Amino acid sequence: MIICCYFKLMLRVLIILVAFYCYPQSHVGIASERYSGFNGTAINPTSFINSPIDQEINLFGIDFQFDSDYGFIKNSSYLDLGDVFSKIKITNPYTDDSIDDLSININNSDKPYSILSSIQLNGPSYIFKLNRDNKIFTFGLGLNQRVNISTLEFNSGYNYNNFRKENFGNEILFDQTNSKLYGANWSEVKLNFAYTNNNKSSISQSFGLNFKINIPYISIQANQESPVKMIHKDLDTMIFLNEFKTEISLDTRYPFKRRGSGFAFDLGYSIFKKKEYSKDKHSYIYKLGFSVLDLGFLNLNKLSEVHYYEILEPRELDIKDIDGYGVLSERIYGDARKSFKDNSFKLSTPSALSIQFDYNLFRSFYFNTTIINRLTVGNKTLVRPNVLNSSLRIEKPKYSFILSSTLYEYEKLMIGLSSRLGPLYFSIDNISNMLFKKNKLNHVEFMFGVKIYPFYKKNSNCICLN
Repeated sequence: MIICCYFKLMLRVLIILVAFYCYPQSHVGIASERYSGFNGTAINPTSFINSPIDQEINLFGIDFQFDSDYGFIKNSSYLDLGDVFSKIKITNPYTDDSIDDLSININNSDKPYSILSSIQLNGPSYIFKLNRDNKIFTFGLGLNQRVNISTLEFNSGYNYNNFRKENFGNEILFDQTNSKLYGANWSEVKLNFAYTNNNKSSISQSFGLNFKINIPYISIQANQESPVKMIHKDLDTMIFLNEFKTEISLDTRYPFKRRGSGFAFDLGYSIFKKKEYSKDKHSYIYKLGFSVLDLGFLNLNKLSEVHYYEILEPRELDIKDIDGYGVLSERIYGDARKSFKDNSFKLSTPSALSIQFDYNLFRSFYFNTTIINRLTVGNKTLVRPNVLNSSLRIEKPKYSFILSSTLYEYEKLMIGLSSRLGPLYFSIDNISNMLFKKNKLNHVEFMFGVKIYPFYKKNSNCICLN
């Protein structure tokens, strides 16, 4: 992690990113219905093959998710977040007595914490279907703006009380285990292609691919080696009692200027058994899908710097008015450029394996269960949560209603509601956090969007949107 002279800077960046952007991690209920359109391809690229609609335009969507066993908002619910964020200010941890709205969980455990946050702005996007002989093809193009800030190794030494004035002169075990934190803000151009090669058979197979062109902007990578002990002598001085090693890349200049390139892809396969004698030619008894999601990278090689700082013996360090890599390097090494390590780094995108099973109980009633299990690719990787979701849904051309249960990280059970009504859709995966105030609100998750269908008609084969 970042040395305390960067604490305020990092907090500012995290609040800005979390307050204004995000990326889809679950909301499996709304993404797995047959009318999910382009949104469904985030779970499996083949999903649109079985959609009763032939075209869809997703105008706008936002998908927000935040979970942490480290930080929390006191006495709040989803409905209070607007008021909470409007009151947040960047504060000086050395002099402030308290923070009313945003609190940091104080825990002396040596177990690392996790932070899993993401935002995705979806759209515009367009997807359509072609029927040729006994084959079906889908083609889609979409734009997304994504932010992911995540770690499974956030050290328990980083709590706000360590920086209080009353602790000056006391030895602080600042770092008990190694810490890693990665964050990225990037645009994504997503191309979808899928097909089924034998649509007349009672059991058909589909294959699909999403290819994503990534354009990264401001990103964070931070690695802190353990252990680190220190003493705050006064507001402007810190004494290190043993080894301090950290590698950081955090630059808030030009937050939306392109800093490199990258790509990622999703691969999908599904098999489904059709209904016989059904008016709906896209209906099925069951569908089983397998997919690999977000396998790729972001290459930060423009306007990026990686710096490495090392203190190997007890010494005093002036931490007043440090506003850049060079200033810190000058005070540690006496050389403003000695901390420089590289002008580029790579982050792996938040990869996962997924299995989906969808079963038509009768008429418009469906049961779905989906597993999304993260993959760790490389040493520096963005992280998504593990999700096990089961849902029951009523699915009609003009509306749907979905009741779901999610086992988040395979340990936190949440009940959610999702719905589609005409052009609008929304999803909330934890109803209790929306309706009731929590003493420690540390999980926020919702999705909302607007889509249109270019044409609507009824025909003798089925009653659906086309």
